[in-house]
Amino acid sequence: MIAPGGGESGDGICRLTRGFFEGGGLEQAFLSEGGGYEIRPEQREMAAAVASALDAKEHLAVEAGTGVGKSFAYLVPMIFAAREGGLPAVVSTYTISLQEQLIRKDIPFLKRALGIDFRAVLAKGRGNYLCRRRLARALRASRDMFNADEERDLAGIARWASEAQEGSMQEMGKVPSPSVWSTVCAEEGNCLGQKCPEFRDCFFMRARRRIFEADLVVVNHHLFFAELALRAQGVSFLPRYEAVVLDEAHQIENVASEHFGIRLSRFAFEHWLRRLYVPESRKGILALLRAGELAKEVTDLWDEVAAMFQWIDTWAGFEQGGTQRVVGERLATGEGVLGGMARICNGLKLLGEGRVDEDIAVEIEAVRRRGLEMSTALDAFLGQTLGDHVYWVEREGATWKRLVLYAAPVEVAPLLRETLFAQVPTVVMTSATLAVSGSMEYFLQRTGAEGSRTLMVGSPFDYARQMRILIPKGMPDPNDDERFEPAVAEAVLHFVRRSRGRAFVLFTSARLMRRIAERVRGEVEAAGFPLYVQGEGLSRGAMVERFREDGNAVLFGLDSFWMGVDVRGEALANVIITRLPFAVPDQPLAKARMERIRERGGDPFREYSLPEAVLKFRQGVGRLIRTGADEGIVVVLDGRILRKWYGRIFLASLPECPVETLEGEWRR
Repeated sequence: MIAPGGGESGDGICRLTRGFFEGGGLEQAFLSEGGGYEIRPEQREMAAAVASALDAKEHLAVEAGTGVGKSFAYLVPMIFAAREGGLPAVVSTYTISLQEQLIRKDIPFLKRALGIDFRAVLAKGRGNYLCRRRLARALRASRDMFNADEERDLAGIARWASEAQEGSMQEMGKVPSPSVWSTVCAEEGNCLGQKCPEFRDCFFMRARRRIFEADLVVVNHHLFFAELALRAQGVSFLPRYEAVVLDEAHQIENVASEHFGIRLSRFAFEHWLRRLYVPESRKGILALLRAGELAKEVTDLWDEVAAMFQWIDTWAGFEQGGTQRVVGERLATGEGVLGGMARICNGLKLLGEGRVDEDIAVEIEAVRRRGLEMSTALDAFLGQTLGDHVYWVEREGATWKRLVLYAAPVEVAPLLRETLFAQVPTVVMTSATLAVSGSMEYFLQRTGAEGSRTLMVGSPFDYARQMRILIPKGMPDPNDDERFEPAVAEAVLHFVRRSRGRAFVLFTSARLMRRIAERVRGEVEAAGFPLYVQGEGLSRGAMVERFREDGNAVLFGLDSFWMGVDVRGEALANVIITRLPFAVPDQPLAKARMERIRERGGDPFREYSLPEAVLKFRQGVGRLIRTGADEGIVVVLDGRILRKWYGRIFLASLPECPVETLEGEWRR
C-alpha cells in the first residue's frame, strides 16, 4: 500500500494538492456556488496518493468506491503536474457520459476553484472533423460520386458547414451516412497541410492546435489505445505527455486487445469499394475520373468480397447455431480478394501519379493507402501471421447479422508493458472495481502494470443502511435449463412486484433473457410496469432514458448494462442478477487465455474465470447505490453463491451490508 503524502524525491505536487484539499479550497468553491460540501477522507487520501505518484514518477492503481469523488481526486494533482512540468496530462475514460461530466462540469468547476489559468480540451479522432477542401470537391463532383439520397446528405452537410463552430460530426443535428461522411471528413493521409487553401480555417487543424496548447487532454479509451498502437509504429496524434489517468480502468485489457489486433467486416470492404465505384449506380471516384478499366476491377471485387464472406459464413456453420468460431488454420478462401485489391491498389498508384491536380492525387492516395491496410490485415488474418494471437469469425448484430473477422493478442500485458508503462513516467489507473479478494494483483498482472503502487479506498456510502442482498434458497442449478428458466421467471416476477418495478434484471445469456421476457412480459406490463428488453429496437441510451423517465420500469439487460450505467434516485431500487457472470468457456479470446494458463501449469478457473466473474459481479451490484440517498435490494438468483466453494469469494466481494437468504416466500 502507498503512504499518502510521500514523495521523498520531490513533493511539489503533493504540497499543492494537500494545500487545496486540506486548506479548504474545495469546500470554499462549493459554498461560493451555493452548494454544500461534505468532507470525504477517501477523496483526500486518493488525491494525496495520485500527487505522490506524480512527484515520484511512479505508476499507481487505485480502487475507489462509488461516491469517493475520484475525478476531483485525480484532476487536481494532474492539473498541478501539467502546470509545473510544462507538458500536458492526459485523462482517458471508457464512457461518453464520464467524458461529458469531466468536460462540462468537473473541469470548469475546478478552473474557478483552483484560481489558476489552465486549458483543458476534449480530443477526438480526426475522422470526426469536416474537411472544407474535401467538401468543396465533393460538391463539385456530386453527380458522379453520389446517388440522390447521398446528395441530400451532402447538401445538409454543406448547410451546416457554413455555420459550424467546432466542425465535428457530433455538432450536427443529423448524422450523415458513413458513405458520404467518409468523402468529406479530415481523413488520415488525405491532408495537404499548409498547402491546403482552407488551412487557416481548417476545423481539424484548429482542434489539433488546441490539443497541443492544452494542459489537460481528455480522450476516450478507444482513441487512447488506438493512438498507443500507432505510436508503436512511429505515428502519433496526441502531444507528448508524461502522466496519464485511465479512469474506468477495469476496461483496459479488453479495449487494448481490440486495438492491438484485427477487425475486418464485410461492411468495411464494401465501404471502401463504394468510395471507388458502385456498379448499380455507376457512382464513385473512378466514375469521376473516367477510369473504366479500374472500375471493372472494382466491379469484379464486389463479387469476390461477397463470395469470400459467404464461404466463411458457410464454413462457420452459423445457420446451425452459435455466433463465434475459432479459426485454427488458414481458410481456403480470400485469394481472389487479395489479388483484386493488389491490382486495384497498383492501378490507383498509376492513376494518382498521372494526375497534375494535387487535390485529386491526395484523395486517390488516401483510398489506396486504406486499401493496402485492409489487404495487409486480411492477409495476416488468413495466414495467421500475427504471433501469439487468437483468430475467430463472429456474427454481430441482432438484425443484420454482420460477419466480422477478428484477431486479438492472447495477452496484452507484454504490449502494454512495452508501449505504455515503459514509456510514460506516471500512469494512474482507477475504478470502483479492480480488486479480487482484497488484492489488485490479478488486475496488475493482466494489464502489464506489475510493480505499480496500489491503494484501496472504500465508499463513503452507508451500505449497511442503504442496501440489502437477498438470495433465494432452493434455486435450481443454472445449467438445468428445464428447471432454472421457470424458477427465474417466478423469482423475477416476485421481486419486481416487491420493488414496484424500478428494477434492472441483468443476464449473461441473450437466449435466457428473451425466454424470461416471453414468460413474464404479460404480468409485468399488466401490473403497470413498462418493460424494456435489450435488442428489441431501442438503443442502450434510449432504454436508460426511458427507464429514468418512467420511474417504475423494468429493464432486462446484457453485458453492457452490468457496468457504466448510472441511474440515480428512486427510479432504480432493485438489481436482479440472474446468474453469476462467468464468461462463456468457448468464447475465443477467453478460451485462448485459459489455454495459455493451462500451458503454464496453472488453473484457468481460479486464475482467470473466477477473478473475471467476481469483478463483473461487483460491477453489476454497483449499479444500485449511486448516491448517499439511494436505497434498495440486490437479488442473486444463482444458487451456486451458496452451494459452491467459490460462492464465499463472491459474497466477500460485496459491500458491508445485510445478506439474507430467503426460504420460500418468493415462490407462488
